[in-house]
Amino acid sequence: MSKYDQEYYLPFAAMDDSKLFVGMDKKSAMRRGGHKKLNLVDGPMFFHNAYKEEDKKEGIKLPIPDIMLISREMIIPSDMMKFLRNFNIPGIQVFPAVYIDDDDNWHENLSVIHCYKRLDCLDFDKSVIDDDLEYWEDGDDHTVDKPSLSETALNAIPEDERLIFKIDKLDGLHIFFHQRIVDYIREMKYTGVHFIKVADFEEGMQNHEGFDGVTTY
Repeated sequence: MSKYDQEYYLPFAAMDDSKLFVGMDKKSAMRRGGHKKLNLVDGPMFFHNAYKEEDKKEGIKLPIPDIMLISREMIIPSDMMKFLRNFNIPGIQVFPAVYIDDDDNWHENLSVIHCYKRLDCLDFDKSVIDDDLEYWEDGDDHTVDKPSLSETALNAIPEDERLIFKIDKLDGLHIFFHQRIVDYIREMKYTGVHFIKVADFEEGMQNHEGFDGVTTY
């Protein structure tokens, strides 16, 4: 196990009845394609309840959490945006976002943490790799059941520049948060997100009903 497996966390929404499944409008999804850097000239990214019509038919109105997760990226409130502006993290944008609720109200004081570059820091020897060798070819991303972070790679990067990242060559593109970011989120008591330490994480555990970021299976 790497020492950094104890310092970094993965964020997830809890699997319960109050989970809001966030969707992205088509234009925003097209802009994000290929994990490119977003352009402010094109305006903010737009998000909505992916099950808006179904929820309306059943009379369900889910609470809007402080933090929302979509496609391994995170929608955050303005206070957290201001906090992250204190750091210059390569490959990371804190980009304007709008959430349109089920009553078509616009929540504009939001940002999305957009990762447009990946960091080559997977320790292949310590990670549990589960590639389908029948189809996997050299150069393909790897399927990882249990990731471990490379001490050699991360030692070479100042801590302030690796507080948030995604890993290169890794299928699934989980976003990794340093303990300092997690501590801030917990201190602010933001709703909508749970964290699991990399050292404790196994792929799939986040899909169990009732997952709270602590329970292991």
